[in-house]
Amino acid sequence: MTYAQMLDDIIRKSELSLRQIARRCNELNLKITPSYISQLKNGKLPPPSEEVSMTLAKACGSKKQAYLVFQGYMEKAPSLVREYMLASSSLNKAMLESLCKATNKPFTKEMEDYVKELDILSAMELSSRYVGTGEIPKSGDLVREISLASGAPTVADTKGDMVHFFLGDSSMSPFIPSHAYLYIMPTKPDLLKDRDIIAFYPDNRRVPTLRYIHFVKDKLLLIPEEKSYETFLYESIAEINYIGKVVSFKMDL
Repeated sequence: MTYAQMLDDIIRKSELSLRQIARRCNELNLKITPSYISQLKNGKLPPPSEEVSMTLAKACGSKKQAYLVFQGYMEKAPSLVREYMLASSSLNKAMLESLCKATNKPFTKEMEDYVKELDILSAMELSSRYVGTGEIPKSGDLVREISLASGAPTVADTKGDMVHFFLGDSSMSPFIPSHAYLYIMPTKPDLLKDRDIIAFYPDNRRVPTLRYIHFVKDKLLLIPEEKSYETFLYESIAEINYIGKVVSFKMDL
């Protein structure tokens, strides 16, 4: 559904005339005309600002204010931002569905709505950095922005057997600086040796991190370079969501 279609649906369900909606918007300190609203809902004008979208939805008594803003951002944002948001949406949903399956819980409508809210918040945070600025971000810059905004490693891409992402924490500083661009090989666990640096998702968390691996008797010890970060102890590597071994990194794309 496009922004124009979503706005038209909101207006139709409100059963208000465009003149009534414009009057309500004026009462909410937004001066717009019925003609302007008509052009928006018919797709003759691009999506307006966040303020206009929020006020229009509020004037219509709709609870879809954030969704209208989100759709407006999606249509105005650079293609790289849109691609990220669509990929993020699919990933968020897939991860939540997997978690529900692992815990024998149903994937409910409320959960799906929660995932959509995450998408909306991300879009408003990230795409607002570029919308209306005339700036076209490079892929590396965008991934770095995503990493900085989330404060966590963010998957950039996968090429063949190699996985690439930015490190968003300082767990391996100063050896591997925060926001380094990592190259990770999905090495077989039985080929790992002491002091290798591995990437993994600890304790079924959504955010991956790095640690030195140490084999202590029958246990697995994962130690950070920066000692303020958590050390993990596991019975085996099967207890973690293992990504691979860090083979190299660089600081600039």
